[in-house]
Amino acid sequence: MQKDRDLSFDAFRGAAIIAVIAIHASATGFSWRHSTAGEWNFFFLITYRQLLSFAVPAFIFISGYWSSKEQIRSLRDYKTFLMKRLSRVLVPYFLWSFILLGYEAVKTYDVNVYGIVFKLLTGSACQGYFFILMIIQLYIMTPLLMYVNRKRYGLTLVLVLNIISLFVLYLSRVYNVIGRVPAALPFYSWIIFYEIGLLVGSRGEKISTSQRTRFLILPVLLVSLLVSELEGMILLLRYDNLNFAVSAIKYSSVFYSVCIIFGFLFLRKNVKYWPKSLVLMGNYSFGIYLIHFPILDRVSDIFKRCSIYSFQPLYQLAVVLMTISICFVLIGISRKLFAASFCHRILGF
Repeated sequence: MQKDRDLSFDAFRGAAIIAVIAIHASATGFSWRHSTAGEWNFFFLITYRQLLSFAVPAFIFISGYWSSKEQIRSLRDYKTFLMKRLSRVLVPYFLWSFILLGYEAVKTYDVNVYGIVFKLLTGSACQGYFFILMIIQLYIMTPLLMYVNRKRYGLTLVLVLNIISLFVLYLSRVYNVIGRVPAALPFYSWIIFYEIGLLVGSRGEKISTSQRTRFLILPVLLVSLLVSELEGMILLLRYDNLNFAVSAIKYSSVFYSVCIIFGFLFLRKNVKYWPKSLVLMGNYSFGIYLIHFPILDRVSDIFKRCSIYSFQPLYQLAVVLMTISICFVLIGISRKLFAASFCHRILGF
């Protein structure tokens, strides 16, 4: 935990982890796609997913912000930075990946060494684990990105790289030429969010929002969300590509996420008190992220048997709340039973 972290970032983490769980919960409702009676449920989920797409970009931005506070002036500083960051995420990653892969092997009576190694190297042991390997790539590149940010057109250069990488991603996704490696795994699809975090963190209060710009934040945010919805519908209806239609790394979603980040920066300067529940959620966010996948699967199976499944807004709310509650209880009990260092360094709690 950062010694100088503030409550605003914990609250932002809290909002982001709720969105992460909601994203994964929404995937359990897409079976309505081929049901005429439940067609509105399906299109509700498409719209809902556009709203949630800021989740991963928010975590990347926050990581970049706190990385900017590190003094990396020598090779020794760089090694210290990497050791601290990598040990924080890799140990829990391997622990929970092995647990989940071991459970899968026992359940299927199939131990595929090649498959296990592949999943570990690509973050495929569990849906969403790609994030850890992707953020590690950004950690490794941090000194270079800090150097680029000090240049006059550094941020523009990174933005161009991101735009080009997303264009290649469009071609590969629309024409279905992506292989088994997760499309979201390479760092360059997300680099702009980390770079913005580094820039904001290094310049601190020097980055301010003018009064005129402040009035534009909400309208631009709403417009970006609408454009994201329209692009999602086009990708779905014209190209029949559901995964890309709800992706967080299509152009409109990237723009929407940037607007969310700047909206947060505005709120951070003007809000003094943040909801305690949201702050606590942020404090638990990494642990929730690590363990919520199997919990959500069991919870969604239970609620799918209930009548609320035919009304997706209520079903989604129930699954998200129940999943978060169980994660909270498990993490809270673990923190009571085990030493703080064990929970933090080994379990990721």
